[in-house]
Amino acid sequence: MVERVGTTFPKYSEYGKYEVDIFNSLVKQVESKFKDKSNLVINTTWFGPQFDNIQWQKALNFTNNFDNLFLLSVIDPLYLQNEDLDILLEKYKVKNVYKIGMFEDSIYEWNFHALIGNNVMPKYSEQEVLLQDPKYVYMLYQRKPRYHRIEITEILRQRNLLQNGIVTLGGPDPETKWEGHYKDWEVLKIEDYPENYLGAGDAKDAFGGVPDDLATVGRLDLWRSHFLNISSETVFDEWEPLLVTEKIWKPMIGFRPFLVHGNPRTYKWLRDRGFRTFNKYWKHIDAETQGAHDTVWQVIEFLKTQDLSKMYIDMLPDLRYNKERFYEFSLEQEYKMENIFAD
Repeated sequence: MVERVGTTFPKYSEYGKYEVDIFNSLVKQVESKFKDKSNLVINTTWFGPQFDNIQWQKALNFTNNFDNLFLLSVIDPLYLQNEDLDILLEKYKVKNVYKIGMFEDSIYEWNFHALIGNNVMPKYSEQEVLLQDPKYVYMLYQRKPRYHRIEITEILRQRNLLQNGIVTLGGPDPETKWEGHYKDWEVLKIEDYPENYLGAGDAKDAFGGVPDDLATVGRLDLWRSHFLNISSETVFDEWEPLLVTEKIWKPMIGFRPFLVHGNPRTYKWLRDRGFRTFNKYWKHIDAETQGAHDTVWQVIEFLKTQDLSKMYIDMLPDLRYNKERFYEFSLEQEYKMENIFAD
């Protein structure tokens, strides 16, 4: 027996149609593998008592106990707090908990965003994305105004480094409650049209009109004119769960060295999965242990003094390798999703 709880991204969005299929697939795999057990499957997108939907209450309304609880994290990190999970475990006398998907500490981990990068993003030719002229030292695309994004933008402004990069930062969205709304900041946009992009379904004028671009590298003329891609991840602090999204995969697909403006464990996570990172090119900067804010501005300052065209040529073997490895990795993730409990 299998009970299911949880909402998904809208079916009309690029994410939603995949998430629905993955949710349904997990339920079927649980039915097959644990057919003699009582099972509860929860899709954790916007799941918890803090969300204004019926899913948390639905999870509390069952009258039977469950042998197994399956937590499915497809797109976002797990928002369920430990004390709330304990409520479910105690109420239903759960014997086993299985974490499926975007959990770095689980044997059932896989990366949904790599699947999107392969199945949805354009298959750019090398010539379309190669660096042509490093007019800009870096690119930092940011849409939702999380605190860490507001903070790094202000640091770059104070250090007079905004002029050396292509930077965006979204504004308030009246339909959602972002912590950044309680701090003043300037919305930064580029001349572009949101309808050019493939997004998760947000309104095109949300967040100050910064494009909801999940599945392209943006304007190719700008892409070809920047050297370093700075991936400002959704989850920033190192004590929070690791989350690797499309922001990491875009520079892989687009032949760019990258910095992680987020959890520094991301570098090791990538190397453990066969990817190459680029901190050896600025090894005097302790990019993998110090704060990400400091790493970003220090590396930009360093790169301002370098011959970026020459450095890019030196990096090309690793850049080509990463792109090839990305497509292999994506297929591996798809296999894992379809064969979660394979021996």
